[in-house]
Amino acid sequence: MIEARHLRVLRAVASTGSFSAAGRELGCTQPAVSQQMKALESSVGTPLLVRTGREMRLTQAGEALVRHAAGIIAGLTAAEEEVAAIAGLRAGRVRLVSFPSGSSTLVPTALAALRAAHPGTRVSLEEAEPPNSVELLREGDCDVALAFRYEGAAGAEEWDDLVVRPLLTDRLVALVPEGHRLARSEGVGSVAIGELARESWIAGCPRCRGQLVEVCEGAGFTPRIDFAT
Repeated sequence: MIEARHLRVLRAVASTGSFSAAGRELGCTQPAVSQQMKALESSVGTPLLVRTGREMRLTQAGEALVRHAAGIIAGLTAAEEEVAAIAGLRAGRVRLVSFPSGSSTLVPTALAALRAAHPGTRVSLEEAEPPNSVELLREGDCDVALAFRYEGAAGAEEWDDLVVRPLLTDRLVALVPEGHRLARSEGVGSVAIGELARESWIAGCPRCRGQLVEVCEGAGFTPRIDFAT
């Protein structure tokens, strides 16, 4: 599992060109930087850095991870700040609603930061997909909702009446088996939605499934959904 602290170290090594310089920038030792880089490379299963002379350079995989690191770190920081801002008191209760993947990625780091800053605060977590989660917020049944929406989608609810803090923008990607005619080496390239007209689909939650159908119908076909989670 990729950890945010490892991403911060990788960015420091990429910008300074050495473990020792990265350690000085981050306030830690060169061996600690080396150890964290080994842990990160073990997590992703591929080398991220290569030594050229006296300088450490990113591999292709390392360059890809650094490109994403800024957004990931910014999202985690924003999530931490958002949740921490809920409770300015030393004690109290925060009712949080999140969609499942948000609960497993953004929420743990944010809650750890909140617990460290306000150990007397109690947090309850309920999982719900939008628009249900947003409706819970509007009705006063939760204090914070971690939600998502597809910009420009027909029927997408307006959030003008809420205090909104954008955390991340995700790309939509097509996952296909290895060796599929549309598979791209190293994830490079893009696929037009119309190229998937004759494929069978695995669809997600009803909310995501509705978005899939809407996008496909806009491209002139109805997706054949053979499996749904």
